[in-house]
Amino acid sequence: MATLGMALLASTSAFAKKADRDQPADVVSKSFDGTQAPQNGQPGKVIWTTNVVLTQGTLKITGSKATGYLDADNTLTRVVVEGSPATIHQLDDQNQPMDGRASNIDYKIDKDFAVLTGNAFVNQPAKGSAQGDKLTYNTSDSTMTGESSGGAPVHMTFQPKNKTPGTPATPAKDATPATDTKKP
Repeated sequence: MATLGMALLASTSAFAKKADRDQPADVVSKSFDGTQAPQNGQPGKVIWTTNVVLTQGTLKITGSKATGYLDADNTLTRVVVEGSPATIHQLDDQNQPMDGRASNIDYKIDKDFAVLTGNAFVNQPAKGSAQGDKLTYNTSDSTMTGESSGGAPVHMTFQPKNKTPGTPATPAKDATPATDTKKP
């Protein structure tokens, strides 16, 4: 199993929107079943189906089905989203986007991370991208880890650091010395 710690997506100045964690989690779908209340210390469940959209501040997760887990106080602590693919989007404090997709996204609201499994892909245009069998994205600080359990490796692409955002990189100069073709 290959494991990868992603400094690519970790930066001291780039954190996921801190205000997102203080926002309510809102779920919209075509239907839901909330009849499974917490009992005997076990979490309660809500199951949403068809066109599920979970938002919490700038964080948005979509899929075809989601199972939400509730603690004893009826607070949503975890949502497992399935899709073809399920998607995740969030802005950091500098309004830079993070977009991901996978077969399954397990968002642990109370722990500030989302685990993307099954052909997982995450892209942060200003920083780079990663893909693998499993990517774990920290929703509070934009850091990530990844691993591959099959034959395919974890793959990362790093974006070059430009001095000015949006400025194309300067092309390399020819290393051949210039020669003067004029004769005196």
